[in-house]
Amino acid sequence: MYQIISSAVVNTPPPAYLLKLLHNDKPLYVPANGVRSSTSANPPITDTKEDMMEIFGQDVTGQPRTERKLMARRNYAAIVVYDPEAVNGSFGRTDMHGIHGAKLSLAADFMVQGEGAYGNVVKYGPVVVPSLEFGR
Repeated sequence: MYQIISSAVVNTPPPAYLLKLLHNDKPLYVPANGVRSSTSANPPITDTKEDMMEIFGQDVTGQPRTERKLMARRNYAAIVVYDPEAVNGSFGRTDMHGIHGAKLSLAADFMVQGEGAYGNVVKYGPVVVPSLEFGR
């Protein structure tokens, strides 16, 4: 399950030390229902993995970043629905009536405020969330 997390455009970004704390390089495995989380160094592996994607490889200025998972800038997410197998290539269609059997996916772009109070918006993405099959 994908979670697309963005902040309200008016929110002030958190301090740098908090983002450094939240950057985790190890995937976290969520314990099975009813089982308490272990405090040991090697908790049992389960089917549910929690991991953040490295989307922000460079800053809005073009400089490379070491912490690539979170960025402390004002931002928003733009999400569109599309059918990657459509022959006509109509990316971002909003009139999905009459399309039967289409495997619809999502594409999310993260729009991040550039340098300064009125900096240009920089696009990161798209992050494609694949379609789900019924019963899987």
